[in-house]
Amino acid sequence: MMFNPNSIMIHGQTGPTSNISVDSTSQIVIRSHVASVDIFSINSVSMSESFAIENINPLPISSINLWLNHSISTLVIEDAEGILLYNWYPITNTSNLVEIMFRYEVEQNETSSFVIKYDILTPLALTESDPSFYYFEFYSSISYFTLAHTFSIILPERSFIHDPDGTLSPFYPTNATQILLKNRIIVSWMFTNLSTSSNPFFLVRFDEPIILEPESNFLTSSYSLFIFGVIAGIFLGVASTTWLIRYREKKAIQKLGRVLLNENQKALIKIIYDKKGKISQRDLCEITGYSKSKISRNLVPLEERGLIKRERWGRTYVVFLTDDGRTVIE
Repeated sequence: MMFNPNSIMIHGQTGPTSNISVDSTSQIVIRSHVASVDIFSINSVSMSESFAIENINPLPISSINLWLNHSISTLVIEDAEGILLYNWYPITNTSNLVEIMFRYEVEQNETSSFVIKYDILTPLALTESDPSFYYFEFYSSISYFTLAHTFSIILPERSFIHDPDGTLSPFYPTNATQILLKNRIIVSWMFTNLSTSSNPFFLVRFDEPIILEPESNFLTSSYSLFIFGVIAGIFLGVASTTWLIRYREKKAIQKLGRVLLNENQKALIKIIYDKKGKISQRDLCEITGYSKSKISRNLVPLEERGLIKRERWGRTYVVFLTDDGRTVIE
């Protein structure tokens, strides 16, 4: 089989076209060829091409030869199980023959799939027209008869299709579809039944990416730093004052527990504390051996000073220890 490597033209530069005979006995059909050009930035253009091939030769095949007619670098080829071995033969600066070794032999009527990834070295150029715009031109490489070919160009983030007055076509072929995905426009084409001599040509013109104004940082200006310092100072001052007041209150409550409470009241607070801050008056009577009236006489001053609170529960009361009550015992 004779292979005709496609010419590539990017920004007016056309690569050479040459004829090389490669494995004339093989008979291969490309069932699916999905190619995607990612123009990540003006200086970064990468390519990803996935292939699903079918062997129509009675004999099994262990490799395939493809043309990559671009100025490329960082060639990576892999299938679903990982990296594939390959031989890369640069014929010229823009014409490359790649021999890909399958992981397993492909029998007649069997298929095999793999992905080729590489960077395109030719940078984009800005036109001198007014308004100016970038353009990208590409001849897709069709090395074998291809049943289905999808080609996409992903524009840089916040770039838009260029069509200032309608005299220039923003893309070619004109039957392209456009979708917007995460601030990036994707232009796509679909073809069927492409022969090795078809070599479809693609073109897209797009405006310069919109550069967003950087958000002002509140902490960058001296005035903002001053305001921030004042607010922080006020916050720290309030926090310090609150802490000091609470510290003094805690000391006062602890003094109250040592001086103003009698031994019976201290014992009751300790029992409530040991019961996780909650106990019934009936249980207090059982634990202490005090009468109901003695328990009540000692709980009333504790409640008045905010060390406990009581809630009615049937014929008795449930006694709860407050935060101030915990402070006394702790």
